Amino acid sequence: MDSSDSESSDFDLQLETLGENSNAISETIHNLLEQLSSNLYQYDTHVQYIHALRQAALYDELKEARELMHSIFPLSEEMWREWIEDESRIASTKEEKHRVIHLYGKAVEDYLSINLWKDYTSYVVQEYKSGLNEMQVDKDESECVVTLDQVRKIFEEANREICYYITESHQIWDAYRDFEIEILEASPRDDEQKSRVRKMYESRLKIPHATIDKTFSDYSTFITQYDNLHYESVMIETNKYVSESKDKYYQRDRYENALVSSGNALDKFMDYIEFEKKQKKQIVIAIRTLYERAIAIYYLEYSLWEDYMLYLIDKNLTDKKVSLSILIKTAERSVRNCSWSGDLWSHYIRLLEKNFSSEEIVNVYNRALSTGMLKNNIDDLIKLVISYVDYERRQILTYQGSMSQVNSSNLVNLLEEGIKTVKEIFQTGDPHYRLEKYLIEIETLIKDLPKARQVWENLIKDHRNESEFWIRYADWEKTAENIIDARRIYKKASQQNTDWPERIFDAWEQFEHQYGTVDHLELAVICIKKQMKIVAQRREKALKEVQKVQNEGSSQITPAMQIDESLQTIDHLSSEQNSSEAKKRKSEENEQQLPSAKRNKAQQFEKPKRDREFATVAVSNLPLGVKEGELKNLFHECGGIKDIRILEDASSTHKTAYVEFNERESVPAALTKDKKKIGEQEISVYTLSERILYVTNIPPSADVKELFNEYGEIISVRLPNSKYRKGRFCYVEFKERESAQAALEKDGYELEPGKKICVMISNPLLKKERSPPVQTEVLIHVRMPKTPDKKCKGVAFVEFKNKEDAKASLGLNSTEFKGYVLSVSLSVTDRNRGQKEGTANEKKKEVKRKQEEVKESEKRSRTVTFTKLPKDTSEDDIR
Repeated sequence: MDSSDSESSDFDLQLETLGENSNAISETIHNLLEQLSSNLYQYDTHVQYIHALRQAALYDELKEARELMHSIFPLSEEMWREWIEDESRIASTKEEKHRVIHLYGKAVEDYLSINLWKDYTSYVVQEYKSGLNEMQVDKDESECVVTLDQVRKIFEEANREICYYITESHQIWDAYRDFEIEILEASPRDDEQKSRVRKMYESRLKIPHATIDKTFSDYSTFITQYDNLHYESVMIETNKYVSESKDKYYQRDRYENALVSSGNALDKFMDYIEFEKKQKKQIVIAIRTLYERAIAIYYLEYSLWEDYMLYLIDKNLTDKKVSLSILIKTAERSVRNCSWSGDLWSHYIRLLEKNFSSEEIVNVYNRALSTGMLKNNIDDLIKLVISYVDYERRQILTYQGSMSQVNSSNLVNLLEEGIKTVKEIFQTGDPHYRLEKYLIEIETLIKDLPKARQVWENLIKDHRNESEFWIRYADWEKTAENIIDARRIYKKASQQNTDWPERIFDAWEQFEHQYGTVDHLELAVICIKKQMKIVAQRREKALKEVQKVQNEGSSQITPAMQIDESLQTIDHLSSEQNSSEAKKRKSEENEQQLPSAKRNKAQQFEKPKRDREFATVAVSNLPLGVKEGELKNLFHECGGIKDIRILEDASSTHKTAYVEFNERESVPAALTKDKKKIGEQEISVYTLSERILYVTNIPPSADVKELFNEYGEIISVRLPNSKYRKGRFCYVEFKERESAQAALEKDGYELEPGKKICVMISNPLLKKERSPPVQTEVLIHVRMPKTPDKKCKGVAFVEFKNKEDAKASLGLNSTEFKGYVLSVSLSVTDRNRGQKEGTANEKKKEVKRKQEEVKESEKRSRTVTFTKLPKDTSEDDIR
């Protein structure tokens, strides 16, 4: 928006000429101009600025403002028509009319628009006919604004772009046909023109469209007039492919009707597109047209652009039905519409790389950063940086063969600058430290191990509580054959308050088995045992603190209470699961029970950071070659995706994957993808809990795994708490949902005479309420503190008849109830309160006090505390 002083003065002078009544407009224009000067990437401000200039009739400035906006953003159909209308109104010279034609050419590139194509073709036809009249006087065709060949080229381009817009394409084709018929009628003996029109009809009738009956009738009239001798044979042959075209139209008509009745809903477009993709012979232009129709309405839907880009890239890679030039143009359009998408910028950079456009790649990267739009999402910014670093890395390998400290300096600088930028914008940095991991890989590859190690060390501050981080660090040292340093890391990691200490202990012990001496192994075992005691003490202390708050009936307890991270894996130490994968699942389950992060007791508790079990869906029956991108594309509209994990199983004919979302609220939308297809396979989508059985009333001697083994592969059998293995219920986790469903037939099965087990899917969303592990007559009393407005305070105390039933009920810990994850624990005797009471009553009541204390202690051993209850909980719910 920079301009010279003289231009600025001229502009101010023009504003003054508006008169006193235009002071408001003048002030508005100046304010909008200042806003754009500070940040050009403000779409609405551009629109307002253009509107104000048009209202003020400042056409020179208006022209510049429109060109500026179009250099950054695509324009709507309305804005284009308004712009072209202003230009065509004053266009009188050949150059000015060429500018109008040029604007039309730009306009139809932004979005698919029947109206713009109609205006465009109508304008060139008008100018051609006007030129014909002038030619009759003293001009030849070359001096006209537009020639016949140019008109035909524009019509052909229009027809190519909209021919599969089956409900509206006739508006363009009919105009083209009428134009050619008019030429033929002027020279009825012109065989070349007859042939041209005939081919137009033949091509058109092979494409399904709404007015195909009228087109066929018009063709019949044409043949009667110009080739009546062969009428019957021509029409019989034509009718063959017209019938096929009609069938295709009728197949699509219901999708068109669905669009009309839904107001062009996006999901109806996607259904239509999926239908076209499933055809044996895909018509690429038909699918492209549907995407373009949807984008013309939902141009700010990143996921739609991403889906479109992936389809075009696939067509380019597999059968070359989409050219690289079309891909690059579409990628450019996508980032002009959704400049905040790191995925779309990445596609653009990679496509330019394929096109050997090195200089343009640098410009695109800098342009993406300069928009400022990527500062709102750390993932998008990191994706952009990684895509550009990828490009630089491939350039080195392509032109220099290998990487060294010399030729990789720019690559390292890019990553370091990217890390710095991420931390400046997002204070906590990247929780997945993706750029740092990339930098470590490059430093390792070019043998600069000290610098790579320093990157790891710099990460400790932000990731010291993550077991995964420490194991990655140690694995890196092992790969670099630095066994001593790897041992140092394991020892240091074992002393941290991590989210999963047992995993570090196991990894360290395994490491010493492989690389250590006898002394190394013994010292590691000694250190691990010592740390295990510390972890147990820390957890016990934290649990008591929580129980103290619970027993006080504090109104500060909320359904989102957060507990010390040391409580996350209380029953890891006594885990009986053999595989590391089973241990990981157990830890993930406990993370939900007791989320990480220390908090002062007086602080307000916050929502757990991880909600893995309830925010994850399983996807089975996937094709063996399924890619993460395909799953991301399928579920992107359901919500933000945190992680996608595809399970590897060489013995299986299909794959299973887990898709974890940022929020559990995304799961219901994800479940609607059940029975959709990826490739030719129909997939199943279900919650994790649908693979898990909740089994109650099990005798202590029962072999649960043996009981259910016949139904399919069992991943684990989990007791609710390792201290109470004689409890009456457990969780049986199958690999497949179908196995769990089949195992439901064991419901009511008698393992011992008169004792039937209860088997149900561990799913809190089921209408049938989960039965308690024991019969209701074992309950004595339910006490629920309430707020003044009779709402539950979030806590309840349940007294059982005996200790065993109370302990068994602890299995309800971490289950979901009305959208809240419950916390269930045994109550703790408050000895201090008893002592104070004894002091007050003095010796006379000492005996009575002790009796009551024993009685109270026994009662508390049978009492269980429920916390994290929703406000609308009733005592009947608890029972």
